[in-house]
Amino acid sequence: MDYPKSVPNVGLVNGKFVDENTATGQVGSLIPSSWGNAITDELLNVIQAGGEQPAENDNDQLLAAIKAIVRDSIPPEKIRTTLAEYGITDAYTKSVTYTKAEIEALLKNMSALPVGAMVPFPKGTVPAGFLEADGSVHGAAVYPDLAAYLGTTFNKGDEGAGNFRLPESRGEFLRGWDHGRGIDAGRGLGSWQADELRSHTHPIGNQNTYGSGGSAGPLHTGGKAGDLAQPTGPAGGAETRPRNLAVMWCIKAWNAPANQGNIDIAALAAQVANAVPKGYCVGFVMSMNAGAPATAVDVAPGTACGTGNPVFSAATITGVLQAAGSWTAGTGGNKLDAGTRAANSWYHVFLIRRNEGGEADLLFSMSSSAPVVPAGYELVMRLKGRALRTDGAANIAPFINYGNSTDWKNLPSDMTLSAVATSSHTVTISVPPGIRVRACFYVSAIGDGPLIYVRSPDANAAVLGVTSGGAYAGGVGLDNTSVLNENFASYCEASTNQSAQVVVQVFAWPNYLVQSAKLLTAGWREE
Repeated sequence: MDYPKSVPNVGLVNGKFVDENTATGQVGSLIPSSWGNAITDELLNVIQAGGEQPAENDNDQLLAAIKAIVRDSIPPEKIRTTLAEYGITDAYTKSVTYTKAEIEALLKNMSALPVGAMVPFPKGTVPAGFLEADGSVHGAAVYPDLAAYLGTTFNKGDEGAGNFRLPESRGEFLRGWDHGRGIDAGRGLGSWQADELRSHTHPIGNQNTYGSGGSAGPLHTGGKAGDLAQPTGPAGGAETRPRNLAVMWCIKAWNAPANQGNIDIAALAAQVANAVPKGYCVGFVMSMNAGAPATAVDVAPGTACGTGNPVFSAATITGVLQAAGSWTAGTGGNKLDAGTRAANSWYHVFLIRRNEGGEADLLFSMSSSAPVVPAGYELVMRLKGRALRTDGAANIAPFINYGNSTDWKNLPSDMTLSAVATSSHTVTISVPPGIRVRACFYVSAIGDGPLIYVRSPDANAAVLGVTSGGAYAGGVGLDNTSVLNENFASYCEASTNQSAQVVVQVFAWPNYLVQSAKLLTAGWREE
């Protein structure tokens, strides 16, 4: 909307209306009806849009309408319940309001002590944020700040990859580092020192008591000048020590209540246990160790949860099927639970979890359900589809693992039959015993219209034979022809029993024999 500048003879001055002035001869401006009507219509539109009914004598309708339009166009004020809704995204939050008791508990556990500080405590309870300085091994992933501070200062070499050792303070006095002063020179920080008496002498006083020269006394024989006939009597105990008070030395491991500024380990464990479903397993694919494929395997990172606590592994774990020695922790350690590696044997692969720290580890066992779990560990689960078989030289048979399924690199021949009539054969195949698996095979036969049907021992026998038209019913094979010594090879699957067995049904054409029937096991899988 604008002044009617385009309408001729309106009489605008400087683009605006003017009144008539008889003294100066100024002619008053004329308002065209079209312009006046347009102005009025536009104002009425605003009044009506604001919910007002136009009234000729009501002079505040336009203002009321504008207020109403503005009010209706603004969304209602949102009730904000979190700091993030106000644009504050870096503050600690909680789903509910903190109580006075909760705040007091948080403040009580907070500490200005730096990670790595050692503090004596007069009780046997380790406070939040501390670990007892007992020489134990911990995972760097669990206590990253403490691991960064201590490094390998107290390591002995058997901690395993990704772990570090705490100082051992039990039964020890702490002594200030010499650091160039010269009182206790030549020692490094964290080094241990045995007890010792300062070099000293004991002067001999009264000759009448001890004897001298040719005279005799309780500790001297006459005629042997300078020699003592007897040593002084013993006194004291098993060590040299001052008066003391027994305390438990603890080392600051993280700043409670939030470990590393993010989480509390105990709280995290409880939350994770609820977050990972029972029976869950992803990752942990097994492969032959490149450096020692005959005796060791590698298990890739993964996450799993059996019926108890979940376990997380961020690094590959190498496990040795040892020929000597007992189970040892950490990657590269011995993993057989009992005994030693034997020839022509099966070993199931289990995942275990360290009670303190939660680190994942491996355990090999001949048992499919009751492995011997090392002290300080809990059983997580048997890793399905993963098992080790040794050959006649006690070497691990080459395999390819895909998680819940495994293929043999060299297919073992588990059945060879010659000149057989129609018959059934229970065959032990190259899959792990003690469990039921879905086995995969390649079968072949030579004969006149031979058939082979492989089934679980728990399944009913199939009726094999020919139907009208020369076709066969069931199994894999060939229909009947007049050609002798027909041959075929095919792939098939069947479920095993817990003795790693299947039943192979062989069909021979009436009055004929199957000249040769073979079964090679390709691998197995578990659901």
